[in-house]
Amino acid sequence: MKKFIITVGVFVTLTATNLLADDLKNSLMPVASKSSEPNINLDNLNVGARPGPIAKPKSRSGKAVIGTVNGIKIYKKTADQFLKMATKGKVTDFDRLPKKQRVEIVNNLASTALIEAKAKKEVSQEEKNKLATQYWMGQKMKKIKISDAEAKKFYKENQKAFKRKDGKTVPYEKVENYVKMTMKQQKFAKKLMKNAKVVVK
Repeated sequence: MKKFIITVGVFVTLTATNLLADDLKNSLMPVASKSSEPNINLDNLNVGARPGPIAKPKSRSGKAVIGTVNGIKIYKKTADQFLKMATKGKVTDFDRLPKKQRVEIVNNLASTALIEAKAKKEVSQEEKNKLATQYWMGQKMKKIKISDAEAKKFYKENQKAFKRKDGKTVPYEKVENYVKMTMKQQKFAKKLMKNAKVVVK
């Protein structure tokens, strides 16, 4: 009796599987028209087959050109660096992105490339030197730390500089950033001049 139940169960399972397979195959076919032949030949379709591994996109080297703008080349290395910075290291490979996102990134990098190209042509050497000086100074000042206690002490000692026209003192909270920036500039200048030899003629 048990053998008969098992045999019937296997037959029912196989029959159900075949019916599901037929339903899937038929659902992929277009609705029957005047012609009895389907538009797509699905005779060899194996609906029971397991899906194979999805192939990962190949990653190109950083020197690969991923786009151009007015003849200016945009390299994959630049896109990878942009991604790393924008995602805080979570995504670092341009080639792993969907096509739509790759197009958006290339467009963004294209505008940056155009700005750089225009700047090289239109900004004078004197202006470049000033910009380089400001950038260098800004990087150095970032490393200078000013504590809240130092800033508040400076504020109290120089309250006259924070007076309004009506004679009232501007609250510390409103000038905190200005105070800290001023202190950074002073510390930077002091450190810079420490070993400098100044000769007045």
